[in-house]
Amino acid sequence: MNFWKKDIFRHVVMTVIFSMVLTACGSNKTTQSKQIDKPAVASKDAIVVGAGFAGLTAAYELEQQGFSVVILEARDRSGGRVATIEMGTQTGEIGGELIDGATVHKELHRYATLFNVELADVGYDGDIDEGAYYIDGQLVSYKEFDTNYNKAVVNDYRRFKDSMKQLAVAVPDPETPAQLPQAKEYDQVTVQSWLDTLQLHPIAKQMAEQFVRGEFDEPSTLSLLHLAQYAKVYENVSDDDVESTRFLKGGRAMTQAYADNINGEIILNQAVANIQQVENKITVTTVTNKSYQSDVIVVTVPLKVLSKITFSPALPEALTQAADNINYGTHSKVLLRYSKRFWLDKKLGGDTVVASLPTGWTWETTERQGGEGGILIAYTSGDFSKMQKHWTDQQIINARLDEIEQMYPGSSEYFIEAKAQSWLNDQWTKGGYLAYGPGQVSEYWKLFYNPVGRIYFAGEHTDTMYLGYMEGAVRSGVRVAQQIKELGLQK
Repeated sequence: MNFWKKDIFRHVVMTVIFSMVLTACGSNKTTQSKQIDKPAVASKDAIVVGAGFAGLTAAYELEQQGFSVVILEARDRSGGRVATIEMGTQTGEIGGELIDGATVHKELHRYATLFNVELADVGYDGDIDEGAYYIDGQLVSYKEFDTNYNKAVVNDYRRFKDSMKQLAVAVPDPETPAQLPQAKEYDQVTVQSWLDTLQLHPIAKQMAEQFVRGEFDEPSTLSLLHLAQYAKVYENVSDDDVESTRFLKGGRAMTQAYADNINGEIILNQAVANIQQVENKITVTTVTNKSYQSDVIVVTVPLKVLSKITFSPALPEALTQAADNINYGTHSKVLLRYSKRFWLDKKLGGDTVVASLPTGWTWETTERQGGEGGILIAYTSGDFSKMQKHWTDQQIINARLDEIEQMYPGSSEYFIEAKAQSWLNDQWTKGGYLAYGPGQVSEYWKLFYNPVGRIYFAGEHTDTMYLGYMEGAVRSGVRVAQQIKELGLQK
């Protein structure tokens, strides 16, 4: 039933106490990674804006080409939307967490192997079912849903999945969805309108809407062409390969491994204020009035905060308009630490797909961490997440606790502590991840794929396959380094 999950914030997503984040995600010199041989002499200069996976990948690859690289990061930690926090003796992820199999998220697996970063399987073995649906006020295990639940609901939910497969069949190439003959028509249709035409059983429709909401954003705000592109990417991927692993020692282990294998300095607390391009030279000024120069620059900041940077000369209007308009999904993530893994008492692995509450998903993030207790993730998306924009952390946590108690009566007695994170409220993100709205695939697809002079762009929002995933971020870093290589710069 991994069909229900995605990556970058569950994958995600949302306001954590930053001191905790810094403690967990800052320098971690105890993390072991394999040291890779690096060029001894650099002959060209590059600046990378942002120390997330896209920026770290680009920096590493540019150094392999002989560039001298400086990374400027606005936060006081590396990792971007990947961050690990400590809760008791265990850890959890406030951002990107789950990884597809090695034949799917190929680049992420390649770098994990290159840097000797351990991965761990998700879930439990034996007679523990992966999880359950919470529908119509009751928990229904995945196995029970398939075999004994209301046939009208089961059949209609399967019909929804079959309809997704038909969307995939219609797309010739996921990297160029515009090749679909009806691309513009698909792009103008919202996913909600498409779901309405399926005339699903009310419960099956609620489940389908929750799937779209959790993977992207509200169905009413998402382009049908974007959903079709996603369906094509996963057309021939087994459920067993979807979100099947995570970093054994947390995302911070991967972040630290990158840092250990990059020669250039990663300068924290250096938000970029201005990027000036004169002929073939780049001059960067930060908010602390520091100045840096380079031959090329890679900008990896999320589009919702691109306007924080002044470009001289200004970026083409099409790019600034796209950055202002492209839809981002809204997601929030609460990590709930319990003294007992009460879900195991029900022979369930903690993975819960919720059709009728603001908490859209839960899953355990500590299967391989030992101990009597564990950390359960409560994941909220779309309008349910937006409505919390002005809530306090404690209000968000209380709401999630109440919903977990509804699903698992008696769970509250085991509760110890919680951490909440809203990327919508994060000043350096202002959203979850890209989720194209109606008409936006046709207008903005690959718009940030090509450079503006010597200014290059990377990040999950620039990938053509895994938008919204850690894999997409890494792929974009590889791609942009190759584009720069083709310049053939010499000194």
